[in-house]
Amino acid sequence: MTIMERVATALEIKKIGRENLTVSFLGEGAWHEAYLFSTNELESTVIRFPKAFSYGKPFTYDESELFAEYDGRGYYYRQANKIRKGICPKFYTYHVDPKHSFTIESYCGDTMSLKTMDHQQAVMLGNQCGEFFREMHETTPNIEGFGFLSWSNGKLQGEIQTDIHQYWKEETEEAWEQFEDLKHSKYAFDASSVMEKIKTITEHRLKTGCTLSLANRDVSPENLIVFQNSLRLIDPLPIIYSGHVFAGNLMNNFRTLFPTYHRSPRYKQHHFHLVKNQLEWFADGFIDGYAQAEMDVRYSVFAEEFLLLLDLAHHHLKLLEEDFTEEVVLRVGNRHAVAERLPIYLRKLEAFNIENGRLLDEN
Repeated sequence: MTIMERVATALEIKKIGRENLTVSFLGEGAWHEAYLFSTNELESTVIRFPKAFSYGKPFTYDESELFAEYDGRGYYYRQANKIRKGICPKFYTYHVDPKHSFTIESYCGDTMSLKTMDHQQAVMLGNQCGEFFREMHETTPNIEGFGFLSWSNGKLQGEIQTDIHQYWKEETEEAWEQFEDLKHSKYAFDASSVMEKIKTITEHRLKTGCTLSLANRDVSPENLIVFQNSLRLIDPLPIIYSGHVFAGNLMNNFRTLFPTYHRSPRYKQHHFHLVKNQLEWFADGFIDGYAQAEMDVRYSVFAEEFLLLLDLAHHHLKLLEEDFTEEVVLRVGNRHAVAERLPIYLRKLEAFNIENGRLLDEN
């Protein structure tokens, strides 16, 4: 079946007119390929199909997984547009069956171009992003459970249904296990300095606890659109958890992971290491917009960023103890790339200042 036929079939399923249908390839992510189409009824609309292969593995139809992903995306779009009208696609629909699974949504524009971005624009867009996520994280999701979204009995729910306070405590204590693994590895670092930071952060974390919010784990330049100097967001990965954790996740990704993953096939084409200044500027704007001059919020986000940096370093240590499968290489790069990054992360942990977020300037 040609791509034109696939799109026409999808429109027929959704009872959308196909007159004067035009289709062009738009791009692809890790799991889906996207096409831009228009008809007499719809202008500039995006349709996404699951890729035949992702990370070296063939697509396997899983109805519950697709419903969770596609319905979860629609849920996030609706909640986001209530907070800030137009920040996400205003039109969205999807379909799931063994032969034809797809999503259709309004086209928001081209993805953010970091290479052409100056300091002022990067900070401004980061600020917009931070303000939006702060508003999102202050709303209470009307979904049972927490964690990534799952599909059960025809509705969305959090995949974790246990006690959030116990889960938060256990997750916090994992930082010490990760530290001990790194401490007893062959990689040298200032363990006493890192240990003191972990002690301070874990005490703070257990004292403040976890407030559940609708967050987005997948915020990257690939999923951010700039239209008339306003930020738009597409293709989220919704998760119900602490908003501060995923604010910290964005900071860690933009300041550390993206600039250091240029030897990963997943990120190679983006050349993020060549735009690390723009990524840093965006993160600077983000934390200002998110914290809104509240020092306790700022501190919590930096604390979560530190723990995610610790997790990233630990993840690399464990990768080096395992065989490198095709999927692992596609995600993170080869063994040499992983071994090269780990000392950088350890130096960043040593230099990280939780009070002001100062991070070692080395990517």
